[in-house]
Amino acid sequence: MSKSWRVDVEVGRRVVERFAREERGLVEAMVADGWPEAMAREGLALHLQSWDVEQAAGRLERELAAVGPGQRVVWPKMVSHIWPMLPGAGVGPVLLGEMIGVKQGVRLSRRGACFGRKVCELAGWEVLQGERWGEAEVVVVSGSDATLHEIGRLAPGARVVGYGHRVSFGVLVDGVEVDLQEEARRFARDVVMWRQSGCFSVRAIVVVGEEARWRAFGKALAGCIAAEEARLGAGKMDEVQEAARAQGLALAQMQGEVYSEGVGYVRLAREAFEGGERGPHAVSVHRVEGIADLAPAVVQPRGQVQGVALGGAWAGREDLLEEVVRLGATRVAPAGQMQAPPLAWWHDGRANLLGWARVVEVSEVG
Repeated sequence: MSKSWRVDVEVGRRVVERFAREERGLVEAMVADGWPEAMAREGLALHLQSWDVEQAAGRLERELAAVGPGQRVVWPKMVSHIWPMLPGAGVGPVLLGEMIGVKQGVRLSRRGACFGRKVCELAGWEVLQGERWGEAEVVVVSGSDATLHEIGRLAPGARVVGYGHRVSFGVLVDGVEVDLQEEARRFARDVVMWRQSGCFSVRAIVVVGEEARWRAFGKALAGCIAAEEARLGAGKMDEVQEAARAQGLALAQMQGEVYSEGVGYVRLAREAFEGGERGPHAVSVHRVEGIADLAPAVVQPRGQVQGVALGGAWAGREDLLEEVVRLGATRVAPAGQMQAPPLAWWHDGRANLLGWARVVEVSEVG
């Protein structure tokens, strides 16, 4: 029996080309939503770089090849997507769905409505008004765990494909040839980009090395965060951010050494990484003696780790990779590249589109 799907790479290519042609309009829409212009430009460039439809098509083909002989994929008549405020965060699943011809609509975030409307206008995607999103057979949503629970309550009978709260951290493996200033610059990008509002924002860094180097890295990181804030236009805060920073900084200063040269701050932490710092661009820096000590230094509930950014002398360290995978990471990338996951990255470690479908087993008449 033939499969009831086909990946159309040309459809995806045309959509991304429209986004690239309208780069200025998309940046203006992000600015209207409250993002700094320099950050909006860089963020969109990262998205365009990561929206590789050719690579995604190949991955989709392999994902859907799991459907074997005698099975048929039945796609939902309609999929609703509820987008978060982070610009571009919900585009990937819709783009992938477009490439296999599934009818879709988008419910926009109030705080990201300008960018969301512009994207849907360019792509030709329907913007769902009111409660229409709840009429779909499948609802795809990113948000807090409480949001996912509420969506399930409001759309009984629908299949909710939910991507809940996750956190990311970094690991710096120190060594004789490691340039701490350069490593700090790379990590600072993952700390400041999108003002730590996404699951790929680095909120802690574990240094594998000596105490003196740990402290030197913390100081360097504070300076690099301030430089990155200036470069991305992220040196200003609104009242909510100012209050969060003031509260977080006061608490951090009671707990130990703190370095700050701008909005963000760095706290040298002797305890394990648990909840993360309060305030924009704030990060805790921890220290362990060796890779084997990494797990006790990262205390996160099961399923809460998203990505791990690696820096320093990590290349070829299979033991390090095994440790971060065991901790629950769904993406591992070099420091500075965490915020550009591939288009076909498996969200939360799950297949991209098969979770939307119903697979029917059809037995031949004997």
